[in-house]
Amino acid sequence: MDTKTILHHFEETAAFYMKELDRYSAEALAKKPTDDEWSIGQMYDHLLHSANHMQLKAVEACALGQGTVGAEKSEAGAHIFALGQFPPIQIKVPASAQYAPSNEHTPEELKQRLQALVEKMREVEPTLSAISPEQRFSHPRLGHLSAVEWYQLVAMHFNHHLRQKERLDQFVGA
Repeated sequence: MDTKTILHHFEETAAFYMKELDRYSAEALAKKPTDDEWSIGQMYDHLLHSANHMQLKAVEACALGQGTVGAEKSEAGAHIFALGQFPPIQIKVPASAQYAPSNEHTPEELKQRLQALVEKMREVEPTLSAISPEQRFSHPRLGHLSAVEWYQLVAMHFNHHLRQKERLDQFVGA
């Protein structure tokens, strides 16, 4: 998939996520089904944090030549990128003191953060063609990904969480 198409799909998905924020109060965003499950607000925070602090940072690392030349994706990574999406399964990330999504958000704050991410994705897209596909940065599960694959991962990750969002919407009655 070319980078303009990836960006277009991401923009559509981000617009959906932004529009959906009109349905939630701050209380609904913070409501958790159980103590060990995320709220809708935490899910949004997770997506935004992952995109800004992992996926787009990895694109930058590839651009700066900080990747590993010639390294490959893992078997799981090859499978997911062949599908063009994550499989329709729930993935439980172990709790970590290093990262727990914030649960204190307003819909407006999340909209602003989403808009900033869309703008960042638009800024990054034209730079991708200048980054060697041989520069690959390691993902903990997917193996070594190129800058374009990290960029695509932003969109794939947002799409993957739509199922979780649907479950959480049913829980909060939105």
